Amino acid sequence: MKIIKLILLALLVLTLSSCGKSKPVLYIFNWSDYIEPELLKEFEIANNCQIKYSTYDSNENMLTKIKSARESFDVVFPSGDHVSILSEAGLLEPLDRMKLSNFHNLNSGLLSKAQAFDNANQNSVPYFWGLTGLMYNKKYVPAEVVAKQSWSIVGDSFFKGKNKITMLDDAREVVGVALIHNGFDLNDTSEAALDAAKKTLAEWDINITQFDSDSYKNEVPDGTTWLAQSYNGDVLQQMAENSDLGFILPSEGSSLWMDNMVILKSSQNKELAYKFLDFLLEVNNAKRNAEYTQYATPNKAAHELLSDDMKNNALIYPSQEYLAKCYMIKALGDDIKKIDALYEAIKMN
Repeated sequence: MKIIKLILLALLVLTLSSCGKSKPVLYIFNWSDYIEPELLKEFEIANNCQIKYSTYDSNENMLTKIKSARESFDVVFPSGDHVSILSEAGLLEPLDRMKLSNFHNLNSGLLSKAQAFDNANQNSVPYFWGLTGLMYNKKYVPAEVVAKQSWSIVGDSFFKGKNKITMLDDAREVVGVALIHNGFDLNDTSEAALDAAKKTLAEWDINITQFDSDSYKNEVPDGTTWLAQSYNGDVLQQMAENSDLGFILPSEGSSLWMDNMVILKSSQNKELAYKFLDFLLEVNNAKRNAEYTQYATPNKAAHELLSDDMKNNALIYPSQEYLAKCYMIKALGDDIKKIDALYEAIKMN
């Protein structure tokens, strides 16, 4: 009996010892294909921790998951309008800049723009910014169709009956570009603006196969889809591997978005979360991340280290003339219901 008790005691000591040495876990919730994978591994090694990484395909899905999940995420990457929504719901941790030694690397001009959705930049750190356009496969879409350089390509008669076009599963992006196409700000919820957008979307919907924010990255390259509303960085990642792919920023203008890093108030490991934000702000890490994602970095110090080819790529860093025709997606309060209703009606048609 004594031997058995000693064995059990030894097992108990080993169990408690292993529990005591368990690594802290950082829960990250991000868009898909939106971080250089090796950076995650390097952070784990440097901080003797484990990262549990989950992805989402729309801000709306992210918000729903955060509100319903039993386990809290630590770091999330919402777009600007959803920074406002999360903040108003009391879900964000006010940031302590003293814990972000690399915050000074950020572009002050973009920090000023970010104050449109985060007053005094108190709850968020800019991550990447970008635009929405049209990705296409040159093998299937004629040059004369692409030459229009317009959102009207979505409704072009060439695609009628072919079921080869997708748009993002995002009410703000879909309704937004219909508004821009008609000469309105994508944040305009007036009756005239939404009536014009509704008419345009009804015309486009004849050609639209599905609304999806992720599958186009595989379906346009393999020819399942020929044309897709898409995020510029996602497309450029694919274009680097496939010369049959092309991308246009329509002449009418586009949505201009900024994704951000935030720490949730319910985070169980805030100190590790701060270390992760600061890790991504470090100049060389930010450079590598920008090169991988092919999105425009708000990190001024990292931008200066990029190749001239990347800095001069107008599909990543458009001209000021083009940016003047683009609109930052803003939180709309209760008026968002008007856009959501229009979007759902089109999806259900």
